[in-house]
Amino acid sequence: MNPQFLHNVWAVTKVVFARLRFLSVFLVAGFVVGYWEDIRNHWDKWTRPSVAPDALVASAASDVEYYCAMHPNIVRAEPGNCPICGMPLIKRKKGEQVKLPDDVLARVQLSPQRITLAGIQTSAVEPRRLVRQIHAVGVLDYAEPKVAQLSARVGGRADELFIEYTGQQVKRGDKVYSLYSPDLYSAQREYLLARKRVNELPRDASEQTRNDASLVYNAAVEKLVLWGVSREQLDEMDQAFDRTGKVPSHLIITSPIDGIVVRKDIFQGGYVNVGDRPYTIADLSTLWLQVKIFERDVPLVHVGQPVRVTVEALPNDVFSGVITFQSFQLDPQTRTLDARVEVKNAEMRLRPGMFADAAIAIPIGASTQPVVAATQQTSVHASATPQSAAAFLEAIQPYLEAQSDLAKDKSDRAPQLLHDAASKLQPLAEEDAVKRFQSAANSAAGKDIAGVRGAFREASIALIDLGRDVGLPPGAPDVQVFRCPMAKANWLQHPGDTMNPFYGTSMQTCGAAIESLRKSEAIIAEHTVQPPVGEDVLAIPRSAVIEAGRHRVVYVESSPGVYDMRAVNLGPLADDYYPVVRGLERGDRVVTVGAFLVDSENRLNPTQNVQPQMNTDEHR
Repeated sequence: MNPQFLHNVWAVTKVVFARLRFLSVFLVAGFVVGYWEDIRNHWDKWTRPSVAPDALVASAASDVEYYCAMHPNIVRAEPGNCPICGMPLIKRKKGEQVKLPDDVLARVQLSPQRITLAGIQTSAVEPRRLVRQIHAVGVLDYAEPKVAQLSARVGGRADELFIEYTGQQVKRGDKVYSLYSPDLYSAQREYLLARKRVNELPRDASEQTRNDASLVYNAAVEKLVLWGVSREQLDEMDQAFDRTGKVPSHLIITSPIDGIVVRKDIFQGGYVNVGDRPYTIADLSTLWLQVKIFERDVPLVHVGQPVRVTVEALPNDVFSGVITFQSFQLDPQTRTLDARVEVKNAEMRLRPGMFADAAIAIPIGASTQPVVAATQQTSVHASATPQSAAAFLEAIQPYLEAQSDLAKDKSDRAPQLLHDAASKLQPLAEEDAVKRFQSAANSAAGKDIAGVRGAFREASIALIDLGRDVGLPPGAPDVQVFRCPMAKANWLQHPGDTMNPFYGTSMQTCGAAIESLRKSEAIIAEHTVQPPVGEDVLAIPRSAVIEAGRHRVVYVESSPGVYDMRAVNLGPLADDYYPVVRGLERGDRVVTVGAFLVDSENRLNPTQNVQPQMNTDEHR
């Protein structure tokens, strides 16, 4: 055989074996790498001693482990304390599912790297003072109690108009129009003749004659009063008749309030029938703002709360108002509740029909209920406060006792009773009427019954003037002004049978009621809306709350990197914070930035959600 051929064959064989050797080494390495765990397990099995040490036997035989309830990631084979919180480790079976605390719905654990990448931040639950701002829009309108419709009580002809156009401003007592009425003329004549008859009764007239004359006079007065004749008009009528002996042919209708004529349905020479409303006068010093409160805010809004009112026409001005009424029913279409705000308009800058925005600041207290903020009242006239009406009511009690005694011809206690009434009016000492009353009360001391009655007359004039300005508190018994034709004087007494204090038992029934003292309104003085001051309440930022269907949950950092999902009960949102009612304690750290990322991790990895089911009844 050719040596060269053999040489070539040998060379090829060497190359083939070299390649096969390399390939076999590669295959063996791959086999070892791929089956390393099995090879290691078999090696451990082959090299394991026949008898294991006691510790290894005990460990292998044991099926329990120890973990921390607060930090479930801490697991030990032996009992001890948690290296983080120091609590004793709890024993459990290996592989047993971790039982979370009752208030924890789920638990998420994140590595520091993932926390950094997600930008998760937490903040402590701390007390705050929260104020919820509620805004409502509405339209300014006339205040119904401040609108007077001059309804005609008796028919006749309007011979002269003193108010000629709509928009004219009037004061209380200003002339509006002059009315000629045959019925009214006859009633005035009957009154004046009855008054003349009473005044001209002889001293020796029988009691029956006096009573008859008094009854006729009283009936005539009552008719005129029911037709709208005022005390001042009766005085003018009496004076004119005493001076000239003539009966007035016209009755001057006057304005009952200060205000502006907003409607005029009459012309000069025209006739008015009973029930017609020739003029409508509105007092614009107080307006009503009708607003709508959303259903969620209804429990927070109450009568008496101050309101800041702004209008588009005066964007830089803030007007003060007070909620005076809430409707009893929600609007089923808009799901809102009608409320009324009473707005002071002393400078007449607001106009009915303007759109207005009402801002209600409601401090949220510890019970999540609104805290009514205090309001500061500006100084107002004494006759425009509820306190003055209360003082007048206290003063009128001893006065009425003195009136009753004088009607029974008793004068012993009257001076002291008048003095007591004067002392009760001391809070209103700056009033001119109070000064006149005190002077009259002092003049009654030490006088006989005639002198006491004279002092009582002057005291009555002053007290009637004060009562017309102040009024009686709402709910107080009615008090009326009675008129005596013989004494040409007035006095106060409760409604009922006439008890004339000027003539006593000799003419006790002479006189009739001509006027009733008004009941003071729930006067709302100008308010300066102060920054509301609430109570400290635990609160969490809005960003920490996750709406989970019908529930609200937050994530609380129980340990570094471990976040517990808890159901919470929260109050109304205020200042972008929720007050905590239940579910959190002071010092708990809630996730405020990245809460949705933590919640997403909880939903994407349900294996970490140890107790995912929420008890809807408990956490509702």
